[in-house]
Amino acid sequence: MTEHVKKPEAVLEGKNRPFTGEEFIKSLDDGRNIWLHGQKIGNIAEHQGFRNSVQSIARLYDALHEDYKSGAGVLTCETDTGSGGFTHKFFKRNQNKEDVVGQRDAIAEWAKMTYGWMGRSPDYKASLVNAMGAGSQFFGEMAPHAEAWYKRAQENVLHMNHVIVNPPVDRNLPASACKDVFITIDKETDAGIYVSGAKVVATGSAISQYSFVGQTAAMPLDDDSMAVVFM
Repeated sequence: MTEHVKKPEAVLEGKNRPFTGEEFIKSLDDGRNIWLHGQKIGNIAEHQGFRNSVQSIARLYDALHEDYKSGAGVLTCETDTGSGGFTHKFFKRNQNKEDVVGQRDAIAEWAKMTYGWMGRSPDYKASLVNAMGAGSQFFGEMAPHAEAWYKRAQENVLHMNHVIVNPPVDRNLPASACKDVFITIDKETDAGIYVSGAKVVATGSAISQYSFVGQTAAMPLDDDSMAVVFM
């Protein structure tokens, strides 16, 4: 059971803007349970296996503030959530071809800063939350939640990752026969959901702030096995 952790955005309380690099680093010291080579890691931002990557991401966040303050407008634009703040361009749904070109340029600018080696930078999952805002009606009764995540991610420029692969327990069996080890929702409460089980290939999860957990498999599962959650 993963211990309870506080929201990464807690370090931004009372502020109307994305993380700075320093605040991003602070947000990772949230009690997360990370193990490497059989040893539990304390503050991941200080661990030799992760600290350089953390610093690289922090630099991207600082660049947002530099861009906005200078008025360059390559990386940033005003939010469309009514917050009156600013965001990375790819975290805001586009309205025209100029917006699409601007998003492309913002993605490229961040990629240049890491020389193309940071494939899981915060804008990696921006396309997901961007689409949740643009097509929230697709989610039916869950549409308000889609809009809420869109607003939340845009205003803070959250660093998210995804994990969508079920463990290959036995490739000779249909996926539904092995679902007891896959991640599932155990119960729902007013405070949220409780999940258990395993997923694999959560690239970048150790230094990101949220994980999108999606159900996928080589063969179809029954309805009881389906789960799409944020952690």
